[in-house]
Amino acid sequence: MKILKNKTTGFYIGLVAAVLAIISSLIFTITNSSDRTFSIITVIFMVLGALAQVFNIFFDYKFSPIIPAILYSVGVSMHFNVGLETLSDVWNGVNYIGGNANAVIIYGILFMIVTIAAIVTSFMEQRKTLD
Repeated sequence: MKILKNKTTGFYIGLVAAVLAIISSLIFTITNSSDRTFSIITVIFMVLGALAQVFNIFFDYKFSPIIPAILYSVGVSMHFNVGLETLSDVWNGVNYIGGNANAVIIYGILFMIVTIAAIVTSFMEQRKTLD
């Protein structure tokens, strides 16, 4: 745990976002993998974003905090792209496409929280500076 000693709040917010991304992706895959609104690309990009955050533990590059934010953004965009037709059916009161609109909304909110947290941490310091 010596490696985590010099990290700041920004880093830990990103780490919590990574854990939430992994847990959300896992539950999304387990509960929704046979539904029309499921996309493996969403899961892949959310997990890649979490792995990029883990990369930040070991390497101190100035650009590295933005990488998880970019990957999460692609994942959440794909999620809403796939789920948009289902939400459109609910909005219009028809059932042409089908799909689980509740899953689109719930996981979309979770993935957006992860993405926003990653974007915020991109503008925060990741390591404590020696004074």
